[in-house]
Amino acid sequence: MRSTLIRTTTTRKAAAALFAASALSLTACGDTAGGEAGADVEDVVEDDTIAEDDAAAEDDAAAEDVVEPYDGAYDSDFFGEYDSYVGEQVVLSADVNEVLTTSAFTIAGTDDTAVEALLVVGATETPTELTPETTVEVSGTVMESFTVTDVEEEMGVDLEDALFEEYEDERYVMADSVEVLEEVDQG
Repeated sequence: MRSTLIRTTTTRKAAAALFAASALSLTACGDTAGGEAGADVEDVVEDDTIAEDDAAAEDDAAAEDVVEPYDGAYDSDFFGEYDSYVGEQVVLSADVNEVLTTSAFTIAGTDDTAVEALLVVGATETPTELTPETTVEVSGTVMESFTVTDVEEEMGVDLEDALFEEYEDERYVMADSVEVLEEVDQG
């Protein structure tokens, strides 16, 4: 009688365990159906791929809104997009228009444009003394509004206020470096 009781208890425990395992298996299978009832694997995978493509397209659209650093001639293209470059590093090629001090000058637009002269300050280590019409490459930060006192403070110099009056509140570039590309013969 004892062996019958042990077999019955063991059988009940095994049946309970099998029932619990079956219930968990069916519950897990039920979760995968989700909103794709009647869909096959290809449909589900395709929907995921479309969602990933949409996310990638959104990332690409956001990337198009980001302005790439400018590296080129100081011309009407740059001038027209100036505001989008404020605070950004750029590299501009242009002819020196007017030399104001050893650390400040203006550059002129290319011959085929009518852009305003652009003030460049902070160029303390030019390889040679700059003269008008010397072609230079300026690397620096595009700034929105020139103020003598702010630039003096940033550069740690005392600029002659009268020389810079006409540039107050005008656009300018705070140069990190200036490279002479082509010198003008003074002959």
